[in-house]
Amino acid sequence: MKTEDKKAKMLGKINEIKSNIETFISDVNVNDIKKSFKGMMKEAQKDFNKLVDQDLSVMKKKLQKEKDDVEKKAQKFLNDHKKEIHSLQVKLEKLVKKTAQVQNSSKKKTVKKAKKSIKKA
Repeated sequence: MKTEDKKAKMLGKINEIKSNIETFISDVNVNDIKKSFKGMMKEAQKDFNKLVDQDLSVMKKKLQKEKDDVEKKAQKFLNDHKKEIHSLQVKLEKLVKKTAQVQNSSKKKTVKKAKKSIKKA
């Protein structure tokens, strides 16, 4: 009998909750609740969009700053290496000139020796 009593109590509670819900629904106009809920949702969406726009603006500024910093560093890197390449180019040209002069002078000496040996013969 305990199980039947528990079932009866449970059904009584369920019927009581059902009647409370029906009373609440009859007292409150569901359309008013829908309108109120829609209004709250629109306000929440506006607030959310506003926050997202603010965050987006902050992120755009941060990314732009990082981009500018990277561009400055890259430009500095390129300028430094251009200077280094230019100085190496100048040194290379000097070495080429010296090498050409040494070769020309050694050719002249060889030509002079050849002429002397021809005259002797």
